[in-house]
Amino acid sequence: MALLYSYNQLYSNGKLVKRPSASIKSPYIADIIIDEQAELAHCPSLGVSGLLNNEAKFLCSKNETSKRKSKYTVELTYLPSTLNSTVLTNTNPQFGNKLFASIINNNIIAEYTNHSIFKSEKKYKDSRFDFYIKKADNKEEYIEVKSVVLCNFDKEEYPKFIKNPEIHRLNTYKKGAIFPDGFRKNKNVPISERAIKHLKTLVDCKKNNYDASLYFIVQRDDCDYFKPSDVDQFYSKELENTIKEGVNVKAISVKWTEKGECYFNKIIPVII
Repeated sequence: MALLYSYNQLYSNGKLVKRPSASIKSPYIADIIIDEQAELAHCPSLGVSGLLNNEAKFLCSKNETSKRKSKYTVELTYLPSTLNSTVLTNTNPQFGNKLFASIINNNIIAEYTNHSIFKSEKKYKDSRFDFYIKKADNKEEYIEVKSVVLCNFDKEEYPKFIKNPEIHRLNTYKKGAIFPDGFRKNKNVPISERAIKHLKTLVDCKKNNYDASLYFIVQRDDCDYFKPSDVDQFYSKELENTIKEGVNVKAISVKWTEKGECYFNKIIPVII
């Protein structure tokens, strides 16, 4: 397996005490105990839909030179895989883009080898996509990347502290990575209007003679396929239309180790 990323050093033996912190009320800051010391930690993915809780085990990076108030950042979290097992998952949402750039630079996706241009944060009309690439055949492509951390479960095989698990619908159980998930006050609107806009703009790219792709970077190696989550039918229907309009939609699974190393695992099917 190709190495995509490696942290310099990660710290374990951490315990979440409270989020938001008792001293800093931002939902992105938590009180933690690490190596028997009380510290502040940045939680870039908030509470990971309730899975970053007092029972969760996690690994942190440390930044002693920064002027920020939190010395640590929660990077890797052991998320539930079955009733009695967990999987190490990167819950920092910025890492989807980092890993995709590494995938391109390692020539893992054949159609992008020998590209002449590869840029991040490329503007298209009134939108900005994660990446733009000019391929060996001079075809231009806009690419959006989504980081995926959650999964669905067998109806008997999930920890009971998960309040509303998504249960698989396949005749034979296979674990599916799911996206999106998040808080919303009104269930009659999408979880993310921005994510819906990205899908529609990728379709517009295709209609204007560009190639267009959406890559879901599944930050765990226990999933057999990817599907849009059941909680947001707006996104699911828009994703289905996006595929019908010819946008390339793929899911890539990666594997994280306790040393903070990330390896390319495999391309997994996308099922609508």
